[in-house]
Amino acid sequence: MKEDFLQYVWANSLYKRNEFTTYNGKKVRVLRTGEWNRDAGPDFFNARVAVDDVILAGNVEVHVRSSDWYRHGHHEDVAYNSVVLSVVQTDDVRVYDSSGREIECIVLEAVDDLYEEYEYMKSCRQQPACAKGLESIEDSRFFIVLQGLAFERLERKVGDMRHLLEQTGNDWEECFYRFLCKYWAGNVNSAAFYQLAQYLPYKILLKYANRPEIVEALIFGVSGLLEKAGDEEYVQLLKREYAYYRVKHQLMEIPVQMWRFMRIRPDNFPTVRLALLADFVCHFQMIVSRLMEAESLKEALACFDVDTSSYWDNHYAFQRKSVVRKKQMGIRTRQILLINAVVPFLFLYAKEQGKEGLAEKAIRWLEETEAESNYIIEAWKRCGFSFDSALQTQALIQLRKEYCDKHLCLKCRIGREVLKNSYKDNGI
Repeated sequence: MKEDFLQYVWANSLYKRNEFTTYNGKKVRVLRTGEWNRDAGPDFFNARVAVDDVILAGNVEVHVRSSDWYRHGHHEDVAYNSVVLSVVQTDDVRVYDSSGREIECIVLEAVDDLYEEYEYMKSCRQQPACAKGLESIEDSRFFIVLQGLAFERLERKVGDMRHLLEQTGNDWEECFYRFLCKYWAGNVNSAAFYQLAQYLPYKILLKYANRPEIVEALIFGVSGLLEKAGDEEYVQLLKREYAYYRVKHQLMEIPVQMWRFMRIRPDNFPTVRLALLADFVCHFQMIVSRLMEAESLKEALACFDVDTSSYWDNHYAFQRKSVVRKKQMGIRTRQILLINAVVPFLFLYAKEQGKEGLAEKAIRWLEETEAESNYIIEAWKRCGFSFDSALQTQALIQLRKEYCDKHLCLKCRIGREVLKNSYKDNGI
């Protein structure tokens, strides 16, 4: 057994008996397991145990073998002099603290089936790995845990955005523009769009927001896609404009190799999304203010109701004509932008500016946005669950990426519930 599993067993009192015997025959009863310490120092603080009816209060250290006490150097660390009990799987040596005091040691016997369940969950390729134990969790408990995971994921995004805000010199508009670009075209071209935003500041684009052809020239020029875009009349206009403004603003192009067209639906081609970005810049200036003022989810999503210039009506890429079809930002894409860029941005702004109502609005929009659909969500649906909001599906994404994929079952609140219930089912 591994140390983290033994810590979990101790923390949740999932051992076979509550009374233990030390190597020299002393009886030990556990009165309080203590508070699990995730930082440096003893594993559990403020525990209480009775050794031959003498109550001891202090800390507890958990190891696989008692000799690990010496391997970890605890015998020389005064921080461990407060330890009153050593809990191990194998007692192979007597344990003394730095003052020479012997520490009582007990052997922890976990339920065998519990460890087998834990090992199965860690090694299982099926997702979620704890699927067979999910029926033991009450729906109310499950969805309470999801709410916590949703906020955990939101806080991570807020942290990323706070770092970006610092990079942009606390320029809220520039910060939002860069974060928005990161999600503008999905995962495949995320890095390219983000680098485009770094190479082409929002404040430059805003200077020409009333001149769509210049905005489009700047965006396609910095993208690197304009150079070999052919010689159609509209393309020539963009090239001329970019040649002038490239020098004026000392712009550089990102590597054209960053753009991905393969295995992408034509509506999601980077060329189409770049054209939509140009329209967004032209029609939704001062975007931060507009989002602040928006009262409803419908108003917020309307901020991304954009389409392309006429050239793209019969093009998905340069030099390749197609049937006439107006290119617009679909509702699902607008929802993705709201989930991944708008909500974290408003939440950060609310925290930094002390605007609690703004944070509440952001969460309300997340709750009102329909559930996402992807391979992670579908796996949970196959387990019999149904979801009705993006708040819940964001939680599932956090669960999968930060816990399931990393096999952190013992740090996962759902994984711990499954293991606890497995213990109860054994009738121990």
